[in-house]
Amino acid sequence: MATAPRVFTIPASAPFVPTLIRALLDGTLVGGFPAARDPLALADATLYLPTRRACRLARDLFLDVTKQSAAILPRIVAIGDVDEDEIAFAEAATGALAADALALPPALGGLERRLKLAQLVLKWAARIAPEERGEAALVANTPASALALADDLARLMDDMTTRGVAWDELDGLVPETLDRYWQITLGFLQIVRENWPKILTDRGAIEPAARRDALIKAEAARLSAHTGGPVIAAGSTGSMPATAELIAAIARLAHGAVVLPGLDLALDGQSWDLIEGRGDGAARVAPAVEHPQFAMQALLRRIGIAREQVAALGAAAAHDRERYISEALRPAAATERWQRLADVPLRIERALETVAVIEAANAEEEALAIAISLREALETPHKTAALITPDRALARRVLAALERWQVAVDDSGGDALADTSAGRFARLAAEAALGELAPVALLALIKHPLARLGAAAGAHTRAIAALERAVLRGPRPRPGIGGLAHALTALRAELAKLRRGEASDLHPSDPRASLSAADLDAADAFIARLRTALAPLDGLTTTPFAEFAAQHRRVIAALSADATGTSAAFLGPDGVALDAAFEEIARRAADADFAVAPADYADVFRTAISGPTVRERELRGTRLRIYGRLEARLQSVDRVVLGGLVEGVWPPEMRSDPWLSRPMRHVLGLDLPERRACRSPPTTSRRRSAPTR
Repeated sequence: MATAPRVFTIPASAPFVPTLIRALLDGTLVGGFPAARDPLALADATLYLPTRRACRLARDLFLDVTKQSAAILPRIVAIGDVDEDEIAFAEAATGALAADALALPPALGGLERRLKLAQLVLKWAARIAPEERGEAALVANTPASALALADDLARLMDDMTTRGVAWDELDGLVPETLDRYWQITLGFLQIVRENWPKILTDRGAIEPAARRDALIKAEAARLSAHTGGPVIAAGSTGSMPATAELIAAIARLAHGAVVLPGLDLALDGQSWDLIEGRGDGAARVAPAVEHPQFAMQALLRRIGIAREQVAALGAAAAHDRERYISEALRPAAATERWQRLADVPLRIERALETVAVIEAANAEEEALAIAISLREALETPHKTAALITPDRALARRVLAALERWQVAVDDSGGDALADTSAGRFARLAAEAALGELAPVALLALIKHPLARLGAAAGAHTRAIAALERAVLRGPRPRPGIGGLAHALTALRAELAKLRRGEASDLHPSDPRASLSAADLDAADAFIARLRTALAPLDGLTTTPFAEFAAQHRRVIAALSADATGTSAAFLGPDGVALDAAFEEIARRAADADFAVAPADYADVFRTAISGPTVRERELRGTRLRIYGRLEARLQSVDRVVLGGLVEGVWPPEMRSDPWLSRPMRHVLGLDLPERRACRSPPTTSRRRSAPTR
C-alpha cells in the first residue's frame, strides 16, 4: 500500500530551523521517531537543507533546542541552492550514491568550459561580415565580448539540460519573419549542437548540469529503496526539475517528510489555482510565473498532494503579516477579490506596526540609515539584526559605516572576484600598465592598500604624495614610465632655475615650488621601483591570453611584494582566489591561446575572473550580519533590514538572452527572463513577515 505523502509548511513569520528541529524531536514530522527520548536516535535521520549555511545553522541550533551539552546529530546534507546550482551531492556522496558519482565522467565546467565556448564564438563571429560596407557588425568580435557571450551560451546550455530540452527542438524554430540576427544565432547553435558533444567526448567529460541532475536522480533512486531512519527535505521550493523529483521521492517515503518554507495557506482556492494559469479558450489566464508561490505549487502537483493536505508547523506571529502579504501578492487575474476585503478587512495597522520604510535621497544616505538601524539593535542585549540585499555596493558602504564605529559584522554575501580588493588591484595593475600609466589609473594603483613595491604598507606615502604633486596634477606627462621620469627631470630643472633666480616656467606660487630635493629624490626612487615592477607588461604586443595573464601575474606579485618578498595581493580569501584564477588560466593555456591586444586585455581579464564568488570567513558570535538573497533563506534574526528594494536591483533587471529571443525560449519551454528575475520573491516575502523588533 502506497504511503500518503507527508508535507508540512512553516509560517514565514516563525523561525524556520528551530521550528523544524522541534518538530523532528517531538515526532511530528515522522511518527514514531523516538528522537526526543533516545539521544542516539538522531544519528539515523537525514536532513536535506537548501544551502550549506543553512546546514551550519541547523548544527548550531540543535544543542540550543535540545538544551543539551552534547548530542549525536542527524546527517545534514546541502541539497544545494536551486538558483545558483550549487548541488553538493558530489562532495557529500556516500554509499550507493558514491558509486554512481564515481561512474559518471567529470563535469566540463568552470573556466575550461568558458574558454572553449569563447573559442567557438570567436571563430563564428569572425565569419559574420556586415551586408553593406561601413555597417556595424551584428556580433562584436573581441575576446571580452566572446567570453561574455560564452557565459550566456553556457547558461542556455544549462537551462536546456535542466528543463530537458533536446537540441533537436531547435530545428525549424526560427521562422523567416523574425530578425536576421536570430537566424544567425540559430545557425551558430546548430554548429554548437554538432561540435560540442565531440568536444565532451574527446575530453571524457559531460555537462555540469547533466552530471548534477544524474546525481540527484541517483540519490532519489537510492532513497526509494531506503529503509533506514527518517529522511526530511526542508526549505527547498523545488524550482529545478531534478530537485523537485528528489523532494517528491522523499515525500512518498514511509519515513520521509517535506517541509516547505512559507507556503501560502491563506489565499483562497480559486486564486491559488490561477497561479498555475488557465487555458480554457476566451477565459485563458497565463501562468503567474513571477508569483513567489509558483514553484511550490508546481512541487505540490509533482508530489500529488493538494494544498489543503499540507500541515502547518509552529504558529504564525500575532501581527498576521502573512495574510497582508498574501493579498498584496494576489495573482493579477484574481485582484477583483480585493473588493471583498470590505467584509473581512485586513488589519493593516497591526501587520505593519513594526515595519518602517526609508526613502533615501542618495546611496550614502541609504547606507548610513541602514548602518544606524543595525547599530541600534546592539543597544538591546542579545538582540540580532541583519541586512539582506543583493546590492553588494550597498553592502560595502554599510560595512564601511559600521567599521567607523568598530562594530563587527559577519558578511556572507560575497563579492565577485573582480570586485574584491585583490581583484580590483589586479585590474588596476592591468589598466595602468597597459594604459600608458594614465594619471587616474596610476594613482588608484599606487594608493591601493595592497601596493607595497618592496616595502611595508605606507612606506611610500611621502614618495607617492611628491610624485602626485610633481607630475600627476596638471598637464598629463608623456605616456609610459619614461614619460613620468622625463616629467620629473624637467620639473627638477625648472625648480633649480627658480631657486637660482633665473627665468623659469615654474611660478613661485605654484604648489610644486615647495617640493624639496628629498621629495624629488623619493619620487625618483619610487619611479625606479615602479619601472622594475611593470617591466613584464612593458612593450607587449598582441599576445595569447594565457601568456598575457602570466606576465600580469608577475606584475601583481612585484607591485604587492613587501620587504620580505611576500605578495600581499595573494593573501586572504580574495588573494587566494586570485592566485587560483591565475593558476587555472595557466592550466588551460591550450584553450586560452586566442590573441589579445594590449588595449583589450584588461576587459578580457575582468570578464575571465568575473565568475567566482569570494566570501569572507564566517565571524562566529557576532550579532550583526549581512546576507545575500540566497544566504538569507531560513535564517532568523530579531531585526531585518531589506536594502536595495528598487527596480533594477531587487528585483533585478530582466536580462535578455543573446542567443534565443523571448518567443523562442517560450516555444522551447525554457524559463522566460521574468521567471529568472522573480526567483527572489520567496526570500523577500519571508523576510517581510519576519520580526523587526
